[in-house]
Amino acid sequence: MALGLKAAVAEVARTMHRDGLVVGSAGNVSARAEGESTMHITPTRVPYADLQAEHVVTVTFAGDPIEGEGLPSSESLMHGAIYAARPDVQAVVHAHPVHASAMAVRRESIPAFVDEQVVYLGGEVAVSSYAPAASKDLAERAVAALGERRAVLLANHGTLTVGRDPVDALEMTRLTERLAHIWLLASSRPGAQRLPRDLVDAEIELYRMMQSEGGV
Repeated sequence: MALGLKAAVAEVARTMHRDGLVVGSAGNVSARAEGESTMHITPTRVPYADLQAEHVVTVTFAGDPIEGEGLPSSESLMHGAIYAARPDVQAVVHAHPVHASAMAVRRESIPAFVDEQVVYLGGEVAVSSYAPAASKDLAERAVAALGERRAVLLANHGTLTVGRDPVDALEMTRLTERLAHIWLLASSRPGAQRLPRDLVDAEIELYRMMQSEGGV
């Protein structure tokens, strides 16, 4: 089971790099491990184009190494904090997609403006307040801004998305980037419209129902 999860983490990291969602070994991917308060996460300073399952390391939610020879990702604290706060989450992807990162630099949330955003992500994509990369503050602020949703923008940094497995979490990254791109285009001229509040509230209830039935 562990080897399968590590292979999935490595495959998603390679795909993330190939799709241009990160450069080099930036960003990180993890999956909740079977052990209590443990996870499999990409190592630091290993180019994703070369990443294989044997490079993926197992650490505690606090980032303490358990298995593997590489250095755990510098963002291990943030991944661990998400798993600790959200028992439903089985995988986390942190990336730097261009349009979503642009909105993170603007510290501007992605408002709820299409139905799929609410049903799949849980509503608007909020922006966490700024904290330095790899810090405990960033971990805490990412958790707070994510809430019950599946995506968050990290101020002046990038995106963090969650899912039922690494592939699902990556799909949420792709969706977040697509939404950011659309909103930046739509809001570049007057007239961009958000979804009505009552519709958003109803769709959030649908999102919650979907979560309760099968996790994120």
